[in-house]
Amino acid sequence: MTTSPGDPDPGIAAAVNTQVLEDQVAAINERDATRFAAFYSEDAVVRDPQYPEPLVGRAAVANDSKIFFTAFPDLRAEVTCMVASGATLAAEMTIEGTHTGPLTLPSGEVPPTGRLLKFAMAFFARIDNQGLIVDERRYYDVADQLEQLGLGT
Repeated sequence: MTTSPGDPDPGIAAAVNTQVLEDQVAAINERDATRFAAFYSEDAVVRDPQYPEPLVGRAAVANDSKIFFTAFPDLRAEVTCMVASGATLAAEMTIEGTHTGPLTLPSGEVPPTGRLLKFAMAFFARIDNQGLIVDERRYYDVADQLEQLGLGT
């Protein structure tokens, strides 16, 4: 990711980025898809290994969150490491939840398995001068998730 002419002052950005992450994790832990998506710009681009194409826009992020919160209604996230530098935020998280609702994947709907899913993920995000995420890249092991749910090879 590169910086752009509208990126915030680096000193202010690190504090803003830290607060954005704290507020996002609170939204995840409250399973509030609308609040979670509000941290993204209307034209944000999110690259997620679950999807063959990037999620584009706040509405797409909200929909993705709703799908996950429906499938894992007890979902919890915990930040294990975070670095904020200028307009860039990088973090590692542990996410855990029980698959008790339908999970809609690009390949189709997966009925509840009742299994616990626990995985590590990392992401890099670029935040604009309004404090909104404009670009995000998520990293996690999709095959491990499928195996934990009893859907892997």
